[in-house]
Parts: sequence; structure tokens; C-alpha cells
Amino acid sequence: MIAATDITAGYGNGADILHGISIEAHARELVTILGPNGCGKSTLLKTVAGFVKPRRGRIEFGGDDVGKVPIHEKVRSHAVGYVPQSDNVFGTLTVAENILMGARGLERETRERRFTRLMERYPALSSKLRRKASALSGGERQILSLARALMAGPRILLLDEPSAGLSPSMMHDVFDEIAQIRDEQDMCILMVEQNAYEALTVADRAYVLTVGKVAMSAKAVDLLNDPAMEKLYLGGDPDE
Repeated sequence: MIAATDITAGYGNGADILHGISIEAHARELVTILGPNGCGKSTLLKTVAGFVKPRRGRIEFGGDDVGKVPIHEKVRSHAVGYVPQSDNVFGTLTVAENILMGARGLERETRERRFTRLMERYPALSSKLRRKASALSGGERQILSLARALMAGPRILLLDEPSAGLSPSMMHDVFDEIAQIRDEQDMCILMVEQNAYEALTVADRAYVLTVGKVAMSAKAVDLLNDPAMEKLYLGGDPDE
């Protein structure tokens, strides 16, 4: 469902950060992008999402060329959900208001049905609907950001460092939830992650980047057992 081919990209008039990267992800598949800080993984996700336009290459969603389509149009026309690494909830809004931010443009019946379903799925949020999002724990805020993205009914979910700032137990809970979303909703999930080994335990496949290029790509279980994985993961130069 996602195919990025020979992507070269960077910010403004600066140097290229991505150098001819090609990746793909399919429905009911969780693909993680790994690598050291500065290797270009977040830039790649932002390019796929539409925050950064590729300088060369092609990005397709379901066979449609979307390389020049901004993120807000992708959300509507290609059912894309995007969860950023930071500032992923509106702290001054309540839990309910945050979730409903993902329902813009939905008919009332659809909005109410999805909201009810999400509250059944996330009882911890259901009991705090009137609480400000800023009062939630880090793990609860991450689940809230996922719930808001799911409210729109995405077929593609893009996640940037979902474990950032979480305790080990919260990180396990968030990763388990992401895997369940893939399994239950036939969703295509592309996830950038710093915690390589944790990500590989739930992912189907992975790409390992170093200095803006794909250094390795394989099934997640194979990378977990590859002695070259750690060496590549620790290499690279800052670029973002």
C-alpha cells in the first residue's frame, strides 16, 4: 500500500538527508524504520507523510502518486493517520475533545459509532474523558494520540517514535496496542523507532538506515538474530 522508490529529500535549500531510499509496506503489515540518531529515519517518515517533498523519486499509496500531496490532503483522500513524536496531544483540551479532533468531516452517526468503539477499546481513557490531556501520563497521552488517529478510520498509520519518553512497561503496552491495531484492522503501519529491539519484537519487517541510506532490510525476526544489526544500528553521522 506504501511504496517509496529512490527517494532523495532534505529541508529547504540544505543538503540531501535521504539518498535514494526505497521502502514498501503493505496492508496488515507493521514495518519499522530503525537506525541511530541522525540517520534520516524521521525525515523519511515526514517525506512519506507529506511534510517534506521529495527532491527525486516517487511515493505511492495504493498505486497513486502522492509525492506532492500534503499531509492534510492525504488524511482525507488516502485515509492516512499520522502520530508525531512530540506535541501529539492538545494539552489544554480534554481527552474527549482530543479524540473528536480526529472526527472532523465525519457524519454524526459514524462519529458516534467510532467514539463508542474507541471507548470500549480504551477504558482507561473512557474514565478520564473530562480530564485535560496535559494531566495524563506519558503512556496515556500516547494511547490518546493513537485513539485520535484511529477516529478518522485510517488505512495507513504513520508513527514517529511512539515509545519516546515512556517507561519500559508503558513502552510494552504501546507496542502491544500498535500490533493489535495492525492485526484487527488490516492496517498498513509504518513506524519510526529508536528502541530497535523492542520494535523488532512486534514488527513484521524492518529497514535499518545509516547516513540517509538503507543499510539492511529483512524480516524483523531475522534482524533480531543478525550479529551485524547492532553494529549498523550504532553507526552513522548526525543529519537531522
